[in-house]
Amino acid sequence: MSDGILLLFLRQIFPEWSIMRGADGVWRAGGHVLIWASSVDGLMDALAAAVPDAAERVRCFFSDGS
Repeated sequence: MSDGILLLFLRQIFPEWSIMRGADGVWRAGGHVLIWASSVDGLMDALAAAVPDAAERVRCFFSDGS
């Protein structure tokens, strides 16, 4: 999946976070804390630690809502 599509998904799932991928390839998210990671997987791990319901948000986003 392209970085642009991942950014769209992440921004929809976590609207209270400012999520971006810099020209240096580092993924960043700014919310109540600042997070950065060298991969989207690392960013997701950090968001899961910072957002208690992160897994549920992702699950609901990619399911039919039931």
